[in-house]
This record gives sequence, C-alpha cells and structure tokens, in this order.
Amino acid sequence: MKKKDQQNGFNEIHHALLFAWIANAIVERIGEQRGEAIIRNAIRRYGEERGRRMALRAQANKHVLSMGNYFGYSEYRITPGVMDLKIINQSPHVKLCVSKCPWHNAWKETGMLSVGRLYCLEIDQALVHGFNPVLQLEVNGTLTTGAAQCEFVYHNAYPTILNYLLLEYRRAISPGAKAAMPWDYHVGHLFNTLEKVAVEELGQDGQKAVEEGLTEFAHRYGKQAAQRVIASRGKDYGSVPEG
Repeated sequence: MKKKDQQNGFNEIHHALLFAWIANAIVERIGEQRGEAIIRNAIRRYGEERGRRMALRAQANKHVLSMGNYFGYSEYRITPGVMDLKIINQSPHVKLCVSKCPWHNAWKETGMLSVGRLYCLEIDQALVHGFNPVLQLEVNGTLTTGAAQCEFVYHNAYPTILNYLLLEYRRAISPGAKAAMPWDYHVGHLFNTLEKVAVEELGQDGQKAVEEGLTEFAHRYGKQAAQRVIASRGKDYGSVPEG
C-alpha cells in the first residue's frame, strides 16, 4: 500500500490525515481550547490563500469574481467515486449537498473526527471569502459535526440558464482544466500553512507538534512520502504557480 501511495501521488486521504495528525498533536500538546483556536485560524488562512489564487486566475482572464466563476476556478479535482454530491439549482442560489466525503471517511475510520470537524468549520467559507469577500455562502450542516449530510447554499451562483451553461464550460474546459492543481501541491500548501501558524503561535512547541504529525504520516505512508511533504517547505503558495 505504501508503494502504491508513493507511485500514484497524494490524494484526498493524504490531505485529510496529514491535517488530522498535526492538528491532534497541537491539541494534545497545549489543550483543546487554545489548540482548536489555532487550528481554525490556520485553516482560515489556508482557505483564504487558495481563494485568492483562484481570484488571481479569474482576474488574469478578465473574469468577474462572481459566485459562478468561483466554481469555475476551483483548484480541486476530486477522485472519481469518493464523493457523493448533489447540486440542486434553486435560482438564483444553489444548494449543494454531500452525503459521502473522503475527508469525513478518513477521519471517522481513524477516530479523528473531533479534530477533523475543525477543518470543516472553516474551509468552505474561507475559500469563498478569499475569492471575493462580498460573496455569501451558508453552511447549514456538515457530516463531521453529526449532520446527515453537508449542506451548502451558494448565493447568486448562476441565476440564468446562460450563466449555468457558461459555468459548466468553464469548470470542464477553460479555465477549469488549467486551474486544477495536483494533490501533492495541495498537501504541500496545507502543511506549509499549518507549520507557519503553529510556529507563529507556539514557537518550539508548535514545531514539535508539526514534527509529531509528520512522524504519524511517515508511519502510515512511508518516509519517502513524508519527505515529499517536507520538500514543499518555503514554497510560495500565495501566487498562481507558473506553467
């Protein structure tokens, strides 16, 4: 399994578990109340950085920072079959429901829902805010907090049929195909932000917590996988990657 993971690159599960192991190490080291606040702050920063990259791509193409274009510039490409998602068009708003999620499943299987929920409490609204602070997203429930499904309402996503068709084109062809980044990139970005915030807030204790999380990651996926994560240190995740 380790060799296969290394050959195929990272995926949603690596992303979920790296977060959980580092977050859990922070909470165990400094306590639940302060630890959870630091982790949520880190995820807000991570999400807003991703959202700003999406906005930079849109602005480079002279596209407005609308909710419809927010979907079109998504950097994620979910592995087929790992997520059950249903989009309900309730013009002018869009309700999106998720009944199966690889992040939720990974945290549930490893007994780390308590820290996994912290990611879900912040990430989606942080992404939208980073893309355009004026846009409005309602998060009406998540699997990690015990809801039957995740429910999101994106305001003014595509209020007309023409906008809907344009969005589908942008998601699938242009710029969607170019905006998507590999999971190694996303795992590296997540690690960098968690480490920066942990060290800013906790100094040496924060660094030790990050190393403890990396040790768990190496134990599960092998030293080479952990080295791939470490190799991302110092990279610029605040701008759009070249190429």
